[in-house]
Amino acid sequence: MSRIAIVGTGYVGLTTGACFAHLGHDVVCADVDADKVAALSRGEIPIVEHGLDRLVEEGLRTGHLSFVLGAANAVTDCDVAFLCVPTPQGEDGRADLSYIEAAVTAIAAHLPYES
Repeated sequence: MSRIAIVGTGYVGLTTGACFAHLGHDVVCADVDADKVAALSRGEIPIVEHGLDRLVEEGLRTGHLSFVLGAANAVTDCDVAFLCVPTPQGEDGRADLSYIEAAVTAIAAHLPYES
């Protein structure tokens, strides 16, 4: 199975990571919020999604799911990385890509050149 990095533990990142872990992949989810990482590591889920709490508990118990502070800590030795960070709408109606740019900057130095 693959080692997967998920950058961002909001609704998209957390559900995606938990589902990949359920399928047997080793998933490392990263966030910039230390309190959120600590809570998720204890199995405390901040969103409501039917069955998600069971998937996270299973992933933590089996060791297929873990949570770390900082994107760089998630992408080391990963086979694939998913960026699941916000893209809020700016005042001009365009997507604000600053979160994506920050995530890419954080992980770029930690990925193999061939990536």
